Amino acid sequence: MKFWPPYKRRRIFADAAAGLYNPSALHQEGAAAKKKLGIARAKIAGAIGAHADEIVFTSGGTEANNFTIFGALRPLLRAGRGSSVGGVHAVTTVLEHPSVLEPLRALVKEGLILTELGVDEEGRVNEKNLKESITDATVFVSIQLVNSEIGTIQDIRTAVKVLRHARKARTTDLPLLLHTDASQAPLWLKLNVEKLGVDTMTLDAQKVFAPNGTGALYVRRGVVLEPIILGGGQENSLRSGTESVALAEEFATALLRAQKNADSVAEKISEVRDFLFDEIKKLIPDAILNGPSSGYTRVASNLNVSIPGLDGQMAVIAMDALGVALSTRSACSVEDEAFSYILTAIGADRARAQSALRITLMPGTSKRDAINIARALARVVDLYRR
Repeated sequence: MKFWPPYKRRRIFADAAAGLYNPSALHQEGAAAKKKLGIARAKIAGAIGAHADEIVFTSGGTEANNFTIFGALRPLLRAGRGSSVGGVHAVTTVLEHPSVLEPLRALVKEGLILTELGVDEEGRVNEKNLKESITDATVFVSIQLVNSEIGTIQDIRTAVKVLRHARKARTTDLPLLLHTDASQAPLWLKLNVEKLGVDTMTLDAQKVFAPNGTGALYVRRGVVLEPIILGGGQENSLRSGTESVALAEEFATALLRAQKNADSVAEKISEVRDFLFDEIKKLIPDAILNGPSSGYTRVASNLNVSIPGLDGQMAVIAMDALGVALSTRSACSVEDEAFSYILTAIGADRARAQSALRITLMPGTSKRDAINIARALARVVDLYRR
């Protein structure tokens, strides 16, 4: 047993804000850490219009998505629920992040019936198709709020209305949950879970410029999820593992800042985005916009363009040499895909998909930056277009 002299205890106690102590511990330092964790949880909840007890800390967006999928569906599959209506059914879209698609596809091997809805050329889910996909066996629907590659903002409130009518009309006592992956949204869209009407929602700290390695899942009161990480019973026994107080505090601060400024920043950056596309079109007239036309259906930060005859991967390397960081698809996947499945989903042919470039603007991006990006891209096109 260690005994800290009073002067040393005071010095170490001051470090509690850095997350050096276990918030489950009984000593003073542990109690201080627990208090700080609670404050961070309350701030995150307040930022999205939730209750503090509806926030579960995770290691990031991928874990949060896995948690809500496996936590909601595995107990139903294991218990044989849905046998009277043909099985347990889930609905998602072809545009989802791999951390949604892959867990759902994995559960197909355990008996899940899965529908992956197609989208239109701008990446939007058709309301009629969503209605028709839901049956008495449907228990889980996952539709992302913002797509990172083509910037599509889905109409989650319409999905909520569809599910509300389906709940009223169904003849079983099976749950029907709506999840949205909102990882890409907080910098650009105001979030309020009560207005959105979702049952679970994923948040990722790195998307609001907080450190990697933390995130959160909003779980509406009354929604039952089975934990997928077992151990010490932290997070109300929903997610075991010692919480990082420091990461939680950084996440809370960044999320509050992002939500406070979301409207004004989005308005400014959407103007810069549209200006950038105009500049690109002036210099490269045959450039093609992928995804929604500029407006309320496209997130402010995103621009995705294809340039006929240009190899996207080569262009990314060349632009990097000129000081501009672009990508061809989501950076969240390490698979060496020839081109993005997102662009394939919206009807892009192979040539268009392979020549696509994703430009993600930061909150501080200016029109001068946009001019420099367009000029650099034009230079690369002149050098490398076949």
